Amino acid sequence: MIEVNTTALLLIYFLLWIAVIVVLWIRELLRIKKHSWSLSNGRLFHCDNCHHSFLVKDGTNLTRCPECNAICINKTRRWL
Repeated sequence: MIEVNTTALLLIYFLLWIAVIVVLWIRELLRIKKHSWSLSNGRLFHCDNCHHSFLVKDGTNLTRCPECNAICINKTRRWL
């Protein structure tokens, strides 16, 4: 049997808990980065029928309004 004194046992226990917390923290940071939303003109849609503004996940030009189910077209302004 391996002999381990209480100080070494507590140190190993403490280091394992620190490792678990670090792994969970990194996992949470990656999850937030993957599922985060950012506001940009390409993602913001405005429905002409019900005047509802909403965000879409991908950069499509055509989508349906979640309120009235009307087809909405993304109108981007072109600066000359």
